[in-house]
Amino acid sequence: MNEPSALICACPWPLRALMAATTLGTVLLAVPVRAEFAIAISPPRFELEAKPGQVVRRTFDVTSSASRAAKLSVKTADWSYRQDGSVIFSDELAPDSCRPWVAIERRELTASPGKPYRFRFEVAPPAGSAPVECRFAILLEGEDEHTGGGGVQVPFNARLAVIVYVGVGDVQPRLSVIGSGVDVLNGQPTPVLHIRNDGAAHGRLDGFLSAVDATDAKLDIVPSNAPILPGETRHIPLLATRRGDPDTPVNVQFPVTVKGKLEWGKNESQEIEQRFDR
Repeated sequence: MNEPSALICACPWPLRALMAATTLGTVLLAVPVRAEFAIAISPPRFELEAKPGQVVRRTFDVTSSASRAAKLSVKTADWSYRQDGSVIFSDELAPDSCRPWVAIERRELTASPGKPYRFRFEVAPPAGSAPVECRFAILLEGEDEHTGGGGVQVPFNARLAVIVYVGVGDVQPRLSVIGSGVDVLNGQPTPVLHIRNDGAAHGRLDGFLSAVDATDAKLDIVPSNAPILPGETRHIPLLATRRGDPDTPVNVQFPVTVKGKLEWGKNESQEIEQRFDR
């Protein structure tokens, strides 16, 4: 899973249980009903900076492509990111929650077809706040009923999440490669780097990597941009495509040797040359 951005769920199952298994990223869970809940948010993620005592204001658009208006409730939530890539939202304030700094413009809204609703929020870190990365979600939730099998009205819930990061003061990620391995992702063995973040803000890997696998195929490698939160170690997949063709993913034939430069944060980088074998 790649990161907290928008989470979409249209489902007749208990929503909290589904959220525990939903990955961070843009996800649509299909359901066996004629559901018509088509809501989009843009942008789905914010990465902001603020100074203590400063108010940061932003907006995002909520758009419906359904044939009728959708009524949504809005609230903030804390979230946690599990090692399996799933995310859990919590209504209760986490011990280090910054949600008391957050204000949203309203608790309910109506998204009309073809008329984007511009939603406003603000974050106000108090004067004197210590350097910290503030992380929270803005949840938009709706309910509707649609006809399932046999003409039965099946209720389903929908939830979207806007993920917000605010770096208060001078906070930066401090990433390091502490290991490597091969994990099975979507049924395929995939090279992964074990990345530790000893900094005070989340980080994401980028960079320019190449590889040669057991068939002597020359590959381009892109590290997953999943967030590595402060204090955690995460397995980051290295995703392979044909050389010069980023739209054609390939399954790596092991052993494979990857080399190049990893990049993150503000001009931080690390050269790597790593052999992966099953």
